[in-house]
Parts: sequence; C-alpha cells; structure tokens
Amino acid sequence: MKFQALPLAATLLAGTASAFQLGGKEMPQPETTMADNFPWRDPFTAKTTDSYDHTCEASKTFVATQYTLHDLFEKPPVGLFPWGDGLKLFFSGREYPGGWAGLDRHMYDRNLLMMDYSDLPLRVREWIEEQERTEDSNGKGLFAVFDKPTTEEEKIKDTVSKSPTDVDRDLDQKRVAIFAPGALYHILPLFVADGSDCQATLADLSNYSATPKDAVVVSWPISHTRPNTAQKKRDIEFTVKAQVLKLKEGASEAAEESPRVVNEKEAEPSQPVKDEL
Repeated sequence: MKFQALPLAATLLAGTASAFQLGGKEMPQPETTMADNFPWRDPFTAKTTDSYDHTCEASKTFVATQYTLHDLFEKPPVGLFPWGDGLKLFFSGREYPGGWAGLDRHMYDRNLLMMDYSDLPLRVREWIEEQERTEDSNGKGLFAVFDKPTTEEEKIKDTVSKSPTDVDRDLDQKRVAIFAPGALYHILPLFVADGSDCQATLADLSNYSATPKDAVVVSWPISHTRPNTAQKKRDIEFTVKAQVLKLKEGASEAAEESPRVVNEKEAEPSQPVKDEL
C-alpha cells in the first residue's frame, strides 16, 4: 500500500499545464481513469460474502466538506482560499491519490475533502503526524494540516509543525486537514477502531489488506453524500465500515483484481466506480 510521489505529469498540482492552470482557453477534459497506485477494491460485495464470514465489524459516520479544484481560490464556505497557496506547496510533486473509489477525474474536477482536525479520530491524527515526521514514509504528503484563518483575507501557506515533543491537543480544534478522498483508503480501519470489539486488530495496519483474504482486515467507505453545489453547499457525510474476515469452510480465496482505466473500451467498471461516474 505504499504511496509513491511521482513526477509532476498528471499530478494534483503540476505547473502551468496542470489542474491549477487559471485563465486562458479551457483545457480539454481527459478521460476519467483509476488513480495510479490505488490497489483497494470494495470488499463488501456478494462475491466476498460468498467466501468469507466476519469475526468483527465496525462502522462510523463522519462529516466533511468536499470541493473540486475549481474551488481552490474561492472564499469559504464554497472554497479553499485561505489555504490555496499552501496546498500548492504541500502537494507539489506528489501524485494525486485518487477520489472516491480511486477515480481520478483529472484537472479541475479532482476532489479535495476538508475536515476539522479535531473531528479526525485521535489514532488518525497521530498517524498523520508520525508520517510527516518520518522521512520517506509511505503516508507522507497525504494529509495537509493547516491552522484556521483568523480573518477572511488571511492566507496560510505553512502546514502545522509535527513536533513529537510538543503536542497540544487543545489546538486541534483550531486546525483543518485537507486531503483527496483517495488518501482515506490508506488508513480506513483507524477511523473505526476505537470503541469496536476488535480495537487492537483494526488499529494495527499490518492486518489491513487492499483486497479480501482470510484473517485480514478490510475496510471501505460504504456510502458518502454529495455536496449541494446548486445551493453553494459543500457539506457531506461519509460512512466507513471495517471487518475482520474469516474464510468459510470449503471456500477458496477471492482472486485479486488489478487496476484498470475506466472507459468504454475497458471491462465493465465495478459498482462503486459506476456510482461515481
């Protein structure tokens, strides 16, 4: 599940020919594809339930706001103006980790989510901070954490320091996390671990698998709402579900699927992908 930061071509923020190109002629919209390095597949399908039982299950619902790159320099609540310049710096040179279900709509239609930092489970916050402190970590650059602005015109370019010796959790309420939906899939079990009957198992990401297997943890955002942009609303909810799987007696392991381009020439897309198109 390693996240690789690749060259700028087709990334979230990639110079004058990128998703953040402003002004001039409208650029042609490329076809929607599956994001590179996105191995996760919906584990809660009929095929999985035919082969596996679960020994533990947990789910929780979270609130967020959802934007596209069209909204990057719009003022709140419809845009991300205070952090626009900071996001360009933070994500520059990193591959876009995908939208919901791993779809990459490219350019201006790429999605970003924002959550109050304090609304993220503590395990998630601690994971983000550890990844940012660790050089060449798998999760470095997935979640940008900024202070909230104190005025309408304030621009915040720097992310919050991740000092391991000076963590004041009272400040989490004054911060936001901004990330692509695809970033969630790297750590979904951490969102539902606390309070579950299998907390230790879900909290150990070494148990987490991108596809169903015997005795692993699988997880998926089983639902998410869409922002009501017609009324200039950006609010959404998403629900994360995780299970610890157990192969049924006499059943065989499910075959893993490989990533594919989502277009008319390719095989029929999965239901989660259909729902996003």
